Amino acid sequence: MEGYCILEEAYFGRYIMEHLQTVQQIFADKLLRIPDYQRGYAWEKKHWNDFIEDLEILLYNQEHYTGTLVLHLNDSDQRITDQEGSTLQLYDVVDGQQRLITIIILLDCISKELKKIKGREILAEGIKKKYIKIIDIEKQEKSRLTLNKECHEFFSKIIISEDVSIGGKIIKSHERLKSAQVFFSEYLKAKKQQIPLKYEDWLISLLNKITSFLKLTVYKVPSTSDVGVIFEVMNNRGKPLSEMEKVKNYLLYVTSKIPLRVSLELAEKINMTWSNIFKNLMESDASGVEYENQLLRSSWLMAYNYSSREWGGYSSIKEQFNLKKYSKNRDRLIKALTKYVDILNDACIAYCDIISPNRAGAYLNFKDKPKVQRMLRQKTEKLTRVGNLAPFLPLLMAVRLKYPDNYNFQEELLDICEKYAFRTYRLHNHRSNTGQYSLFRDGYNLYNRRRSPKYILNSVRNLLLSYSPDIKYKELFKLGEANWYLFYGLKYFLYEYEEHLAKGKGVQMPWDYLVKKDRKETIEHILPQTPNRPYWKERWDEDEIRIYLHDIGNLTLTFDNSVYGNKPFPEKRGSSGLNNCYANSNLFMERELSNFWTWTKRNLNKRRNRIVNWALQRWHVSSDFKDDFEPEEEEYDETESTFEQEDILQENETNGEELKEWTDEEIQEYLDYLKDYRELTYYYFKVLASVQDKICWDELKEKIKKLSDGNFTGRKFAGVQGGISQRTTKRGEERLDWRSEDRWKYSINKKYRNKIRRYFEQNK
Repeated sequence: MEGYCILEEAYFGRYIMEHLQTVQQIFADKLLRIPDYQRGYAWEKKHWNDFIEDLEILLYNQEHYTGTLVLHLNDSDQRITDQEGSTLQLYDVVDGQQRLITIIILLDCISKELKKIKGREILAEGIKKKYIKIIDIEKQEKSRLTLNKECHEFFSKIIISEDVSIGGKIIKSHERLKSAQVFFSEYLKAKKQQIPLKYEDWLISLLNKITSFLKLTVYKVPSTSDVGVIFEVMNNRGKPLSEMEKVKNYLLYVTSKIPLRVSLELAEKINMTWSNIFKNLMESDASGVEYENQLLRSSWLMAYNYSSREWGGYSSIKEQFNLKKYSKNRDRLIKALTKYVDILNDACIAYCDIISPNRAGAYLNFKDKPKVQRMLRQKTEKLTRVGNLAPFLPLLMAVRLKYPDNYNFQEELLDICEKYAFRTYRLHNHRSNTGQYSLFRDGYNLYNRRRSPKYILNSVRNLLLSYSPDIKYKELFKLGEANWYLFYGLKYFLYEYEEHLAKGKGVQMPWDYLVKKDRKETIEHILPQTPNRPYWKERWDEDEIRIYLHDIGNLTLTFDNSVYGNKPFPEKRGSSGLNNCYANSNLFMERELSNFWTWTKRNLNKRRNRIVNWALQRWHVSSDFKDDFEPEEEEYDETESTFEQEDILQENETNGEELKEWTDEEIQEYLDYLKDYRELTYYYFKVLASVQDKICWDELKEKIKKLSDGNFTGRKFAGVQGGISQRTTKRGEERLDWRSEDRWKYSINKKYRNKIRRYFEQNK
């Protein structure tokens, strides 16, 4: 249900409140229109069931309150005269569109049913005139309720039309409109079968319930800005608005409080921006609330604050643009609001490019460079296929907005993000937010031009290598190390290999097909899972089967795994001209298998080595580390810190000047960085923060050992100290720690002790 919020009459005294009105009273003198900035039709089966249930339990002559309707006199102040001389005024529906659309669809279904009953044609036509469509004095047909421009043509020609149309569903809102029509039509047909003799009377009774006994509280809002005011009051009164709607309504509310002429223009800008946002999301098949929330969050992390734990959705926007902050400078508030609206509008375009790279409008700025446009779409699609896009969104949106024409930078960033996602989240199976804080910070720094493109690429690359060092990455491909059949990223891995074999000719299996199908249908074990035929028993013993069965060398994509079963390899292989065999497959991967005459351990290893060598090259990331570098030291060595890249902005270099003090923000950023990148240094500061004064070396070492599960040596401690020294020297800042002259006692620099302790208390 849309909600049952009781509005304070004292507050709404400034608005025209017409209290409870029936559906018949609402449509008596009005034409209604859904503004373009409103989202499309969103109700689904659970809402329709609730609506029908309300009607069924409603007794004859019993009124039922069914929600709130907020209307705004259309700015055109348009009046329409129908053929019979009645004058109707045009109103925009600010709130209540979902219920209104549903009512109209059900009334249209009732009208069409009554039209089939002899003697009820006039009643059916009356319903149509009162609630569905009118003929104006110029003999033009007009809808009683006009939907937003994305939905109205479909609504008019498909849903409430008397004629059958060949038009089809395009977006989610269209699907829901059509589903609602089918739902109510089937509901009426089922009732007709249940009570065939009483159906006509029941139908008329249902009509009366809807038009005469369903009541809504009607408010008329006098101005565009006041739309935001009414929602701001309603937001916390039980009405289930999305975060995106709350933000829009709060911005309109704030705008309404600014006594400047420009505030009217800003209100219109806000409405049109939200119209564009909903349009772009719908075109990207992303019209759900979860996408809206992700867009809001990612754009905020990118432009305003990269700390995700400080993101509070609508509350963060409200705090940022609090009227008290700007009480003495309304011009600055207008400028800040305008900037945010522009950021959100542009961020939505970039967001849709990322989550839906194959839509018609994706990477539109490269339409004059079709090869570049196609390349960026393909690179982005690979990242979406890997999954877990959220950590990369602020970064990828930032590069689209700040370097829109630099396709080389965009290509490199997409490549490294795809490798990061595949190696970190899929192969190593790290948590879905691993490295997220650093990626968010990179996105923020890139958008606000605090870091150069070169720095950002190196930062993501080094972060990847900290979670997926080359030596550990290569270990994953050792024989017997993994059950590849259960690998979450197996479909993507094999699909990429198929694309490699295709050499630009195109993969014949659509990715969507592969994703929707169960792996049992699309992943074939060449050596079958039940190798009980003589062919297999003669060539494979139990130990070999255990080692090789689920290995990557024994798996291939296929269109229909059921045709192979546990057949001998020569039958699976087949020959050209035969159906259901490797040799005649549309997949290059299966045709490649037909080059083998038999399937033995030797041939499996040949194929395995080919695949592994390709994979190591496909997801390879260049590293400055030496090949013989120990993995633990590679992970913790501070000298490779991304804080120390050569292309960091030079603003922090001292050139012999006095060392700078750390700000609270810099301390938090550095400790957060250590938490993500340099765990041992993080533990070092954590231990120092926990002691009252100084701590000797032996005790310090033991405490760090406990925190790191024993993974701490004197050599690593030297690396920690070297990294801290290098950072403070290069950036011209004071040390956060203190060491005695003999270097056997340690503590936090007294100047920063309380701040660092407070950080660790908040991050327990």
